[in-house]
Amino acid sequence: MPQPSINQARKRLQILRQQIAHYDQLYYQESRSEISDFEYDCLQAEVQAIYQQFPTLKQSATPGSDLRNGVATLPHLVPMLSLANTYSKEAFFAFDQGLSQQIGPHTYVLEPKVDGMAINLIYENGHWVRALTRGNGKAGEDVTVAIQSIASIPHQLIALPSSILPSKVEVRGEVYISHADFAALNEAQEQQGLEPFSNARNLASGSVKLQDLEMVKQRKLQFIAHGIGYFDGTLASQTSVRQWLALQHFPVFPELIQTHSIEEAWQLIEHFSQQRFTLPYPTDGMVIKIDDRQQQMQLGATAKSPRWAIAYKFAPETVETQLLDVSFQVGRTGVITPVAHLKPVELAGSRIARATLHNFDEIERLGLCIGDWVVLEKAGEVIPAILRVVPERRTQVTPIQRPSHCPVCQAPLIQLNGEVALRCPSLTCPAQLSLRLTHFASKEALDILGLGPQTIQWLIQQNYIQTVADLFNLQSIRNQWIQAEGFGAATVDPLLNAIEQAKSRPLSRWIHALSIPNIGMEAAKHLAEHFSSLTELFNAPEEALLRVPLIGPCSVQSIQRFYQNPTNQAVVQRLEALRITPKVSESSSVVHAPEFQDKVFVLTGTLSTLTRAQAQAHIEQLGGIVADRVTQQTTTLVVGDHPGSKLQKAQALGIAIWNEEQLLTALRHANPNG
Repeated sequence: MPQPSINQARKRLQILRQQIAHYDQLYYQESRSEISDFEYDCLQAEVQAIYQQFPTLKQSATPGSDLRNGVATLPHLVPMLSLANTYSKEAFFAFDQGLSQQIGPHTYVLEPKVDGMAINLIYENGHWVRALTRGNGKAGEDVTVAIQSIASIPHQLIALPSSILPSKVEVRGEVYISHADFAALNEAQEQQGLEPFSNARNLASGSVKLQDLEMVKQRKLQFIAHGIGYFDGTLASQTSVRQWLALQHFPVFPELIQTHSIEEAWQLIEHFSQQRFTLPYPTDGMVIKIDDRQQQMQLGATAKSPRWAIAYKFAPETVETQLLDVSFQVGRTGVITPVAHLKPVELAGSRIARATLHNFDEIERLGLCIGDWVVLEKAGEVIPAILRVVPERRTQVTPIQRPSHCPVCQAPLIQLNGEVALRCPSLTCPAQLSLRLTHFASKEALDILGLGPQTIQWLIQQNYIQTVADLFNLQSIRNQWIQAEGFGAATVDPLLNAIEQAKSRPLSRWIHALSIPNIGMEAAKHLAEHFSSLTELFNAPEEALLRVPLIGPCSVQSIQRFYQNPTNQAVVQRLEALRITPKVSESSSVVHAPEFQDKVFVLTGTLSTLTRAQAQAHIEQLGGIVADRVTQQTTTLVVGDHPGSKLQKAQALGIAIWNEEQLLTALRHANPNG
């Protein structure tokens, strides 16, 4: 094959850079991916091959960045770089040869490469003060709020007998979601009629950047420590780093595998490639590091990666199969999800016959037709995903038509501005009704105890409920209900009572319960702080909605489209006619006091005049926030009798400390009528 000219190489390089920039944007900013890691790494390898042949075309390398525009960042004490990686045995052995030439004899340690989100934990004077993402390697986003949900991370370091407690230390590790938790989360998604999460890595990455701590807790994030950045002290080897982390009670790998030869390292990697499927967390390779930290310093780093470590990544297992058909599922909020029906095939230990196609844009991106042969892989070794079409096997195929009407109720589909998803807008769509009602009654919404999916399905089958408003008329069919098989007064009466109690749930829960597209729990809370009823919300002008935090043009359109639908409008009006009186939101009674507004308070010890719940309610009524733990974001620590370790931590961080009398004085001053 003739060698390309420099002009041809330059044109190819421009295309590759554009592709890589696009995939970096998706991966680092949006926590999703259109291609596998292997395909992405092949693009990077092609760039490096061009650089090697035409050095004058080379640009300075910069690591990918997970920083979002407009979000504040904080610097790492030591740059947080990405590992170089390879899929090739030859490149792996070449890495060892290069090190031998530079530093002579050396010892390696090997550990699994967890497929998660890299996080930097910063400790000062023994106290955990913040958590940062990798960011651009020099600075990262502060994600302390989300990382606080991980109970296994120690908040206080221990003074060990063998060493002095470092004044500053950066603990580096990976946040991930276990296979079991990821499967449970996807099962919950499907029960609510929502699209399953694509892979555990993307879910962990997106969850880390959430500000809603309750939502983060539901994601079951876990952390495993694998190294340090800045360390005000001396640790001679990677092995001693792991020992120190274990003594400080960080979650670590059960053991680091030491080896003195690259041949032995390769044997261990081959063995691990089979064993990794038994691990509870997602892995995509093995990391090999120089054990001696002095040798690590001698080798240094490039702009992107340390020279003393490399990740050997396992090429994903793929298989070819045929697309037999595509069906369209309707989710709780009306989202239409195309599902590929495949010729059954074995992949990574499972028999695969279906795969989600996410949306119609994905079908068009793949150029997919019914009858095509496709390459299938398990994304994150869990979710089956179609990577690409095999064009050379295409014979007779049928184009996939974009649907115009709901496949279940035949309502015309809509597409909101800024969204790729098609939606069925009808609240009475049978496919949505069961899922909407299940969500409506869920703990996160109206918390109607006893109203589960089976009962809901029975009520729908008996034609007792066709919309959520019908739930509040069920008292009229009590006599028939208690005679039905599997029920009875002991079951029905408490359920009717729970439905009655739901009428006075907070307005924020009612807004969330209605399944308005793009309006989650956090947005619902903000809306409930600005409007006193459902009618006021749905009749609010656009400019009033846009003044609400977290509500942008897309959310405004969702709210307006929801209420413009005659069926939805009739449901809301029926709810009002049934004297549904949601508890006016927290904010209609909030007095925004400067001493408390948006300040973060932590309580410790026993208060003599207030219970902890009462103190929290008073603070929140004045616009303050009450947190469980002392962090750098804490504004004030309120101290009662017999305070715990929070007091010492607050003193070390220079946080304002109030006694009970100071709190009471501030409360009276801020709200003299309260």
